Amino acid sequence: MTKLTAMKAFQRKIDAYCAVRLSPIFSTNDADALNAYMRRLIERRCGPQRTGGHTDWDVVARLTGVDAAMLAVHHRAIDPAFDAIIRWSKDGDAGKDTSPGSRQSTVNKKKALLADQPKARPGIVAADNTRRRDDLPKRKPADIIEFPEPLFQQWTDPSGLAEALQLHMRRHGETYWVLHRSVVRSDEPMDKNTLLSWIEGRRVPRSTDSFDVLGRIERRYRLPDGYFKAKLPHQSRSASGFNLSELDPAERRRIAWHLPDDYNALPFAKRQEILDWVRRVIISGSTDYRKFQAAAAKQRYAIRFPGVSYGGRAPRDGKIAVPANYEETWIEDPDLLSGVVDAPPALALEMADLVRFKTSALTSIGFQRNGVWGEETASQKIEHLGLMFGALAASRTGEIKGYGVPVRHLTFGLLIFPGIWDWYLQWRESRRGFYTAWEVDMLRIALAITKEGTGWLRQHP
Repeated sequence: MTKLTAMKAFQRKIDAYCAVRLSPIFSTNDADALNAYMRRLIERRCGPQRTGGHTDWDVVARLTGVDAAMLAVHHRAIDPAFDAIIRWSKDGDAGKDTSPGSRQSTVNKKKALLADQPKARPGIVAADNTRRRDDLPKRKPADIIEFPEPLFQQWTDPSGLAEALQLHMRRHGETYWVLHRSVVRSDEPMDKNTLLSWIEGRRVPRSTDSFDVLGRIERRYRLPDGYFKAKLPHQSRSASGFNLSELDPAERRRIAWHLPDDYNALPFAKRQEILDWVRRVIISGSTDYRKFQAAAAKQRYAIRFPGVSYGGRAPRDGKIAVPANYEETWIEDPDLLSGVVDAPPALALEMADLVRFKTSALTSIGFQRNGVWGEETASQKIEHLGLMFGALAASRTGEIKGYGVPVRHLTFGLLIFPGIWDWYLQWRESRRGFYTAWEVDMLRIALAITKEGTGWLRQHP
C-alpha cells in the first residue's frame, strides 16, 4: 500500500468517526470544520497543539472557528480522533530520517499548518495562545427559539428513534446541547447525557417523564403527537414512573397498561377517577379478556414462596423450618385443593438462592451472571415461576390438566429439560388460544438460568 493510499484510507476512518460521534453533538458547520482540521493534520502528519499533555482547545478553536468552551465540554468525543492521528503519524514516521534537518522540516510543517488555517468565523473571538481558558471572556448563551425554522422540508422518515432524533436535529441545525436547553427546564433532573444516549441509540425512554420530554421535542419541531413514541422498540411494554406507591406490585403492573402518560401531572381527584374506572371497567369489567381472567382466577394452582422476596437471602445454614407433620401434609390431590400451596422446603431454598444471586450488588467470588433483577423484576419472576411450578404439580386428569409432578419432587433442575418447556408453552397456549409476551419472558428466564458459563443452574449443581 502506497503512502498516499494509506493516508486516504485513514482519512476515511476519521471521516466516519466524525459522522458518528461529532455530528450528533455539534452543528453541521462546526462538525465539518473539525473534520477538515483533522484532515489537514493527517496530510501534514502532525497532531494538534498540546499543553501539559492535554489538547489546547483555545488553539483548536482559533483554527476551526468552533467555540472553545464547546470543544472543552465535549473533549471525550474529540480526543480519541486526535490520539488516533498522533499514533498514525508516529507509525508513519518510524522509518524516516531523524536527523536535525529532518526534525526542523517537521517543525516547519507545523508552522505551515498554523499559517494555512482559515481565520475564525465572524462572531468567534480568536484566542491568544498565552491566555488561560479561565481568562477568556464569558459568552452569553444564545436566546432560546421556541419554534426553529427547518433547513429543509423533504426527508425520508426513519423507523428508529435514534435516527429520527438525529434527522430532525440536522433539519433544524441544532446540537443536542441546544435541544436539551430548549426542552428541559432548569429545575428538572433530566441530564443532557440522557438525551445524548437516546440520540446515539444506547438507551430508549421508558418513564413518564421521558415521554413528556419527547412530547416537547415533537412540539418544538412541529411533528405529530406521538411521532417519536411510535418509533420506540418493545411497544408492548407499559411506561414506568407512575405514582402508584399505594398499590401492591402485581396490581401496579396490571393498571400501568391503562394509564395516560400524563397521569402524574393530573389533579389527585382526576387520578382517583382514572384508577376507579380502570378497576371497574378493565380489571372487573365484562371484556372478553376479563372474562378469561375471571374464569382463570378460580383455578388457583400456583406454588407460593413464603419469605422469598426482593433482597431476600437463603439461610446461611442451608436449612428451612419444616413443620413436624410435614410428611403427613403433602397435597397431591388433582387440583391442589383448588388453592395456592406453599413450596416444599428444597424448592423454597432454591428460589431464595436464585433471588439472592440475581438481586445482590455483587456476585460471590468465582460466579458469573447475565443481568441483574430489580425489585419489580424479582417480584414478577417469583410470580411467573410459581405459576409454572404450580402447573407442573397439578394433576393431568384434574381441571387444571397439569403435568402431574408430585409437589415434593419439584426442583429447578426440571427446567434444564427442553421437554418441560415445550409442554409448558403448549399448555399456556391451549388455555388462552394465543401466545403473549409472557411466554417470551419465560423463555428468557430459561436461557438466563441455564446458559453455559453464566447460568445460575449451571453454577449450582
